[in-house]
Formats: sequence, C-alpha cells, structure tokens
Amino acid sequence: MAETQKPTPKMKRRLFAPLLLVMIATLVYVTYSMYQVAVVDSEKYQALANSQQFKTTTISSTRGTIYDSNGQVLAQSVTVYTVFVDPTTYRDRDTEQKELIVETLSEYLGVDEDVIETKLSKDNAYQVIATEVDKTTATSILSIMSEAGITSVGATATTERYYPQDDLAANVIGHLHYDGYGIYGIEASYDDYLTGTDGAIVTAIDANGSEIQYKYKQSYDAVDGYSVYSTIDATIQYYVEEALANAVSANDPEDGACAIVMNCKTGAIYAMASSPTYNLNEPTVITDESLSEYLAGLDGTVTDEEYSAALSEAWNTQWTNKAISSLYFPGSVFKVVTGSAALEENAISLSDTFYCSGSITVMDTIYHCWSSSSHGSQTFVEAMTNSCNPAFVLIGQKLGATAFCKYFEAFGLTQKTGIDLPAEPNSLYIDSDNMTLVNLASSSFGQANKITPIQMLCAYAAVINGGYLLTPYVVDKVVDSEGNIIMQNETTIKRQVISEETSETMREVLETVVNTNSGSNAYIKGYSIGGKSGTSQKLDEDSSGTTYVSSYVAFYPADDPEIIMLVMVDEPTNGLYYGSAVAAPVVVEALTEILPYLGYYAEYTEEDLEDMDVSVPYIRGSTVSQATATLEALGLEIEVIGDGDTVIRQVPASGSTMPTGCTVVVYTDEDYDVQYTTVPDISGCSLSEANRLITKAGLNLLPLGGAAEKSGAVCTGTSNYSVGTTVEVGTVIEAYFVVNEDSG
Repeated sequence: MAETQKPTPKMKRRLFAPLLLVMIATLVYVTYSMYQVAVVDSEKYQALANSQQFKTTTISSTRGTIYDSNGQVLAQSVTVYTVFVDPTTYRDRDTEQKELIVETLSEYLGVDEDVIETKLSKDNAYQVIATEVDKTTATSILSIMSEAGITSVGATATTERYYPQDDLAANVIGHLHYDGYGIYGIEASYDDYLTGTDGAIVTAIDANGSEIQYKYKQSYDAVDGYSVYSTIDATIQYYVEEALANAVSANDPEDGACAIVMNCKTGAIYAMASSPTYNLNEPTVITDESLSEYLAGLDGTVTDEEYSAALSEAWNTQWTNKAISSLYFPGSVFKVVTGSAALEENAISLSDTFYCSGSITVMDTIYHCWSSSSHGSQTFVEAMTNSCNPAFVLIGQKLGATAFCKYFEAFGLTQKTGIDLPAEPNSLYIDSDNMTLVNLASSSFGQANKITPIQMLCAYAAVINGGYLLTPYVVDKVVDSEGNIIMQNETTIKRQVISEETSETMREVLETVVNTNSGSNAYIKGYSIGGKSGTSQKLDEDSSGTTYVSSYVAFYPADDPEIIMLVMVDEPTNGLYYGSAVAAPVVVEALTEILPYLGYYAEYTEEDLEDMDVSVPYIRGSTVSQATATLEALGLEIEVIGDGDTVIRQVPASGSTMPTGCTVVVYTDEDYDVQYTTVPDISGCSLSEANRLITKAGLNLLPLGGAAEKSGAVCTGTSNYSVGTTVEVGTVIEAYFVVNEDSG
C-alpha cells in the first residue's frame, strides 16, 4: 500500500491563494451591499420597513380663506361628505333593513330609489350614493342608520372650495385645479400662502396589520393655510359689475369688456371686473350666452377633438382677467400721456394753438379727425376737450420721437406693472430705434402701441397723482390663524415721471374736459370729475378700420384725486362705438353709487338745484286732497285709481327718485286691482321721443347720464327693466342717454 503524501508548504500556499481571493471578494461584496443598504439606499429600505411596521393616517389641512377689504368672505374651504354604501356588508348584515336604507337615502339625498337598490346589489365594498353632502344631512343619515344598527351605510368627510358670492370678482379671485392648487387669480398667485401642510398620525402595526394600541404612536398636527385679505371692496365690486353688465347688454361687444377702480395714491385695487365672467363654484359651466350658443352649434358638426379644443378656448375666454391680460390700442385716452410729456418737456404751453382742418398728412399718410368738420385753431385745453387727432399729431411732432419714447418707458408702458396676479403679458410697442414720423404720429394719439388696461390705468394715475408711477396690487395682507401678519403689501412708488406742477395742470385740463358745457357723457351732477375718452381702431385685426375699442378713464376728486376708474369695451356691435358714448356711461353709473358709499357727497350749484330730481314722499294713509297738495308742491302729478278718499297704495314707492313733471299713481279702494303695463323699447330715441313712449305706456322716465339734456343725445336702452317686462303702471324706468361723439 502506497504511503499518503503530506501536503507541502508550497502546495498549501497554492491552495490558500484562491481561497483567500474568494474570501476577500465575498467580504468586499458583503461590505458593499451593506453600504448600499445602510447608506446609499437607507431611505428606501427605511420606508419599506416603516410601511410594514407602521401605519400613517393623513390629517388634511384646510386651505386659507380669501376676504375682501372689509372682512367679507370671498373664498373658503368647507367640509362636505361623501355618502356611500358597502354592498358586501349589506348582504352579510343589513338585508332586512333594505327598505329603511333605500327610503332614507332617497329622501335625504334626492337620489332615485332604483339607483340606490342597484348600487346595493354591486359585487364590491364601496358604492358612492352622493357627494358634496352638507354636514347636517350626513349627520341625520348616520344617526338614523346607527339607531337601526345598520353598518353598511357610511360617510367620509372631504374639503371643497366654496365661493359664497358665486361670480363676484371671479376673474380676480380665480379658482382651483381639480388637484387642489390655484390656477387663476389670487388663488394662483398666493397659492403658496393659501396652501396648508397636511398632518399625520403614525401608529405601529403587528404582523397582521392591526394597530398596536398606545405603542409607538406619534401625531403631527396639520397646519392650515394662511388667510388672504384682498384690497377688493365687495360693495364697490358689485357696483362696477352691475354697470359693466348694463354696458355689455346695451353694446353687445364682440370681445368682452373690463373695468378697474384703483386708489391712485396707493395703487390698491378696489374693484376689477371682466366680461365674460363665470361662477367660481362651477368654473367649467359656460355662463356667457353667446359662447354657450356657439358651442351648442358645434355639437354634432365637428369631431370630438375639435369640440374639445373649442370648449377649452371658451373656458380660457371666460376665466381670463381681461383687465390685466388683454392688449389693446388705448386710443385717445393715451393723449393724457402725450400731453403731459409735452408740457413737462416745455415742448408746448397752454397758450400754444394747434390747427385742425379735419385731417393732417404725415409722409403721405393721412390722419383724419373724428369730427366731420374741422376744429380750426384751438388751444391745448380745447384740443384735449375736442379729442382732436390732428392737434395731437402736431403735439407729438413738437415732443419728438426720442422724448416720446423716453416718457412712454417712464410711464411704465414697456414693462409689466407687477400687479400681484398671474398672466400679465408684455406690451407691444415701437422703440426709439424704429420710430418713424408716421409711427410717432399714430403713437401720439394711442393708435400704434398695444398695452394692457392696467398699464393704461397706472400711467394715467401717474399723470394726475403728482407724477408718481405706482405698482398696483389686489392683496393687502396675509395673516396666520392667530392674526399675525405674515406678508403685507404697501404702496410702491417706482419713480416720479412728471412734476407736481405738470400733474396739477393736467388735472385742471381733464376736469375742464368733463365740465365743458356740463353736457358730456361723463358729467355727474354735484361732483368734480376729471376724465378722458378713447376710441381706437383694431387695425391689426381689421384693416378696414370699422372695428373699435371704446374706453374711458375718470378720476375724483378732480383737484386731489383718490379714485380712478377705467372702462374698456372691446368691439361694440350695436351701433355706438365712441368711448364717450359706450364707456363713459359705465363710469357715471358706477361712480354715482361708489362715491357716496365712500363718503363723498354731491355739492350742488344753484343751477343744479333748480333742475334736481325729487324723492317721492310717503302718502299712503293721506286723503286724496292731501296727497295731491303734497305732490304738486314737489312738482309731481297724481293719477287716482278708485273712488275712495284715502290713499291705500302708491306707485312708485316712497323714496323713489323721479324728475319733476312725472306722475305718481295712487289706489283708493280697499279691493283694488293693480294695473300693469309693458316696458317699451326706447333704444335710439331722443329724450323727448323716449318720454312720449314711456308716458304713453303709463310709466315714468328717469333719464340718466350727463348728456341726457344735450341736443342730439340718444337713449342706449333701459337699465332697470328689460324691454317687454310687465311692470305696474307708474313705475319709474331708468335709461341712459348719450351724445354719440368723441369729444372728451
């Protein structure tokens, strides 16, 4: 038998070397893997472990509230409930209670019983019966179910955004994306402040997934979003929206309209309205009648993709804030910028004269005056009052292209205003390097450069507030749940563009524009208003020059302005198009309400007092002879219906305003029958013709507008009652009258 050979040291070394390499490789791999798990991917594996060992329950935070300047809620988050049934539990435990379940849910939620029965028969554990159920209703349902021992009906709480004022200031407030973040208006621009931080409850769970009570439990409280206080005054906003809606109804603008009211000393926005608008609680519902009809006409005639594109465009139209997002040629309103720049540069003086022959030619381009007859020789004040284009072409030439462009930029018209709202575009303008004499001529009266309404308003404010260009803003402050101010907007002066002296001169000029003959469309009896109209042609869209943008900007008080208001009506289609005829009445209607609300009261001259409307007295309970004497003393007439001796009813009611010479209808029989009539169409009528038609219908006419008594004034339509409406005999019908010209 052969002797077994022992391994030599050399053999051991040869065997040990590969084993050592394997061991080293294994050690390196294990070390690397441990490093990957413990360091590189630690968060991943920690999260995986936590998911198996802990359960997290989210505590939803509440989005902050948006208020108006007086603390009125404009947007808030409210708790609503989703009521559901569990068909699996129902079959196991509650089938004998089917009648109670179905009847209760149908009664409280308004859901058809067949629908509920169908959902109870489904083969799963969750069927929604109704969403957005209020707390009272949900609590009542759960109480009934609990008393009956029913466990297959439940309700889960959710939070939804609610806008108590529906469409008030909709384009300023904005709304939320379905994922819960703001996509328009204040909701978007202040989303970081309004959005809260969700909390959580973390608990340990056992191997079966059951919660281990009282062990390893950690709570993290939700932090609600901050509240936002806007500068919007809901009352002023309402007045502006009502006036703008009347203008839209009267003029049927193709591309909508907008209005802004701002404090010209601070930049705070008091109101901002756009048309079309929408209901914030139903943002996808098309509220504009013309848009809705357009979409209805597409149904079935285009592809699904084309219809979706049209619907998206319609949504964008009604959600857009036209006051800050629309570019337009400002027209003659811009003359306040050209004029103030020329005065500041001493390029012109108030004593200079500018001749208008009806047109002016610049390098073979003819610029016509709006008036069919020439204005002749006129001073600067007269040229502004007449809104004479040839005169301002001459003023622009005296100012020069370089200085014009310098002031165009200084007035903030080459940059965004910086307003704290989204979607403000850049203006479209001709710079000094490309400004020709023809460009300068067009630019001098607002027909070459496209700007936004908010840019025009801020530039105009700088003209009349002492020369200071301000940053506009719609939010005053942001506060936490304890009332601590987290952020506050303050007046921001970018620069002084013109001197106090030039600004004072422009205020006087613009007050004269309104007060000339006390017959302008912007004149408000008892108030010193300054203002300027604008009528521009949309030549970039229609080279024929037959589509227009009508605008007006006014301020009060004329000698020390605080309130400034801009109105822009984009492409009116009902015949009138001058800014003084279309936009000025909106200013008058709104400011007539706004100024007394803000504590500014009319100061009447003796001439005003002689021609004042009267307030109808309370005469119910008076004898017919007493009532007659009372009314006649006020310059009013009386119509008696009935054979009694005592006034039982009167139309119009006491406190109503009506001109002298109008008739109060009184009933004297206890069993009287109210007499009715129909509101006639007086659109386009002169004051005398409108009065004749209104009186013939047994009604009273209250003419509105500073130009109502002026020769050539025509009615733009009734404002408080629509044509064809049935009203009581004696009712006061309000209607605006305007002079269809562009003076002022």
